[in-house]
Amino acid sequence: MYKIKEGMLSWLLHKITGVAIVAYLIIHIWSMAKMSKGPEAFNAVIETYKTTLFRAGEVLLLGAILFHGLNGFRLILAEFTAWASKRHKLLIYLTYVLAVVLFIIGGWFMWRAEG
Repeated sequence: MYKIKEGMLSWLLHKITGVAIVAYLIIHIWSMAKMSKGPEAFNAVIETYKTTLFRAGEVLLLGAILFHGLNGFRLILAEFTAWASKRHKLLIYLTYVLAVVLFIIGGWFMWRAEG
């Protein structure tokens, strides 16, 4: 049985967060197009954005963007520097810790903000 270690987990999370970000972009473009159909449509979309489900989605989107961006930066470092390629496990854990810490801080501020 194959064990999922930190490298495989980073690879998997990078793919999942990438797909989630693309899905968000599609929804965002669709909602912007819907909002352009007049004031009633605009207000309806804004009210939808104020729901708990969408607010939770925004916080999760923050987590996806943070991990995807930090992991992408780690990958760039590993590709172009000898220092990083020798310390990939340390950088993977650093990516996890930074993503979680920034997610908690940013998510807390986002959740507290009035919708």
